[in-house]
Amino acid sequence: MSTTELGPNNRSGDYDIMEPYWRMVSDIVAGAKAMRAAKSGADNPYLPKFPNESDADYAYRVANAKFTNIYRDIIETLAAKPFTKEVALAEDAPDDFKKIAEDIDGAGNHLHTFAGRSFFAGINNAVDWIMVDYVKMRPGTTLADERSMNARPYWVHVEAPRVLAVYSARIGAKEELVHVRIAETGKARDGYGETITNRVRVYNREPIVDTDGAVINYAPATFEVYEQKTSSASSGAKTSSWDLVDQGPISIGVIPMVPFIAGRRIEGTWQFVPPMQDAAYLQIEHFQQETNLKSIKEQACFPMLAGNGVAPVLEDGKAKAVPIGPKSVLYAPPNGEGEHGEWQFIEPNAESLKFLAADVEATEQQLRELGRQPLTAKTGNITVTTAAFAGDKANSVIQAWALNLKDALENAWALTAKWLGQSEGPTVVVDTDFDVGLSDEKDPDNLLKMRERGDLSGQTLGEEFKRRGILSVEWDYDEEVKRITEEIPGEPNEADGPPMEDAA
Repeated sequence: MSTTELGPNNRSGDYDIMEPYWRMVSDIVAGAKAMRAAKSGADNPYLPKFPNESDADYAYRVANAKFTNIYRDIIETLAAKPFTKEVALAEDAPDDFKKIAEDIDGAGNHLHTFAGRSFFAGINNAVDWIMVDYVKMRPGTTLADERSMNARPYWVHVEAPRVLAVYSARIGAKEELVHVRIAETGKARDGYGETITNRVRVYNREPIVDTDGAVINYAPATFEVYEQKTSSASSGAKTSSWDLVDQGPISIGVIPMVPFIAGRRIEGTWQFVPPMQDAAYLQIEHFQQETNLKSIKEQACFPMLAGNGVAPVLEDGKAKAVPIGPKSVLYAPPNGEGEHGEWQFIEPNAESLKFLAADVEATEQQLRELGRQPLTAKTGNITVTTAAFAGDKANSVIQAWALNLKDALENAWALTAKWLGQSEGPTVVVDTDFDVGLSDEKDPDNLLKMRERGDLSGQTLGEEFKRRGILSVEWDYDEEVKRITEEIPGEPNEADGPPMEDAA
């Protein structure tokens, strides 16, 4: 089967709106090489060409652009906060789930590692996706065969730029996915080379309509996999088609995809307001400022030589280049009227360099402040609050993201449970206590004062300091009391002998 015109790789309108932002943050995270190599037509979209700037000068400026990646440092710092403690299943989780959590993606990665990657990508792209799949079995495979082949559900991390289209609908009281298209690129060894294959996976639930044509429900989910094929015509022209290479039902009946949302979803769409977009745009401005300062500093190292009242030496009708250096001699002969020319260097004003450097520093400070805001800003941006953590409160933006991650992971476990024929998935433990005390530098002093007044016990004080990272995570109150007791000088016993002054 092949498709014409709009193929399975067609992108939704929501995707087209989000894609420029995803491309920008992808370039930023990738670093200096990607930022310099980015193209929009013939120009770099992050370093616009100056008016009247020659192509050679512009190419040199872009190739040598300076890029300090503050944005990536911010995202990595924020994304690490919930992972100082292991993301794990609750103690009462069934052993089957705990075993899967040890190798959640079939590639040897623990649930903690998988969750960390999803959290980083979600903050960066505003949304991230988890696909819960099952090892495909041939028809007629028995349960014993499945066990011998270690057939089980596994998770696939799908970053937002790969999800070409998402459509959802209200089914009963719940919003559910009814159509998803995912770009999949495969790489296979071909002798001593390799072959790249472009595929698109399509999940779909056909609408069920009544006699009046109104949608009353949706059919169980199915999947199709299309592969791009290229063929050559007799004229030498190449044509491309998408051929159906696999298809079938999804036995659990639903599309096995779960979103982790860190941005603010625009109602009625699958578009998002990225949580870090201000920081991303400011990083671009910082990139431009740093590059401009570097260019001006380079020009200041090679000031322009001006010859006032000096006629240029012509060679083939063009002014001959003037030699500059310690072994060069420049002449300014008199003009016959007793006057002579002079040579002088024209250099940029040092004050302008100081101003530009201060401007770069101010932008960097502003960028880091934007990166700190998710740790301190209050929010209620929680997509779904389940009974498992109804008592939790999000005191900061990043805590809300951590709770959203917990919700997404538990939804993915619910799909995993469906694949295993179980009624419900386990509870996931995600640390949200990481920002305690960050918004108040006097917090430790206040705790000490409470201890002095007798409002806190020594054990509670130690535990609060442990929460704030002042004490090691290995700190133990009982062990500490024991050590303190051992340090208290005691009365000498008979085995120690008489005091030194008595012995004398």
